[in-house]
Amino acid sequence: MRKVLVAFDGSDNSKRALQYVVDFAREYSAELDVHVLNVQYYEGGMYGEYFTANIIENLNSGLLAKAKGVLQEASDVLAAASIKHETHAVFGNVAEQVSDTVKRLGCDTVVMGTRGLGSFSGMLLGSATTRVIHEVSVPVILIK
Repeated sequence: MRKVLVAFDGSDNSKRALQYVVDFAREYSAELDVHVLNVQYYEGGMYGEYFTANIIENLNSGLLAKAKGVLQEASDVLAAASIKHETHAVFGNVAEQVSDTVKRLGCDTVVMGTRGLGSFSGMLLGSATTRVIHEVSVPVILIK
């Protein structure tokens, strides 16, 4: 069984990446173990200088709630297709978190959109996507 990591931020490209995994599983009757990862950007160093611990906790709670909502959307799509999956919400740099998750879970492949929510629309590839390609040691499938 192949372990696939889908980087999912709720953008149109990430939704198409998720659908690609669903379509692949159906077309090839592939048995997949899908891990959906949502990375919330966390500028931890900045917080300490300007915010109290209570404010930081509230910011983190808000980011976690946002991540859970985005991941629920992905989970619903995979569950409807009867694809085994787990969701993961983390804070940090997208490329580092994708790379760390691939290693920790033993994923064989990464599937992600060419651009996410934070990218400039005129770029061919988003900066996070470019960094992921350089960081991970497994094949990366990019979906436009």
